[in-house]
Amino acid sequence: MLETSTLTVVVRNKDKVLYLGHASGVTAVNDKGPFDILQQHENFISLIKGKIIIHVTPKENQEIQIENGIVRVYKDKVYIYVNFAA
Repeated sequence: MLETSTLTVVVRNKDKVLYLGHASGVTAVNDKGPFDILQQHENFISLIKGKIIIHVTPKENQEIQIENGIVRVYKDKVYIYVNFAA
């Protein structure tokens, strides 16, 4: 039997939590270009910039414009700390 698992995603800035919930994936951009974080992703830390796209469901996305930030992936949990674009 296939188990449907998702990522737990937390996006926050210094003042508040911008997104807290589950997602099927996250797309972000670093100096090498865009990349995707999916379930069972390797543990990972990267600086990011531009925007974050949270794939809430396969048909629903939430996009957050940022100036820069850092993403940490650990055991299907994605923690993103950001600064907003001016």
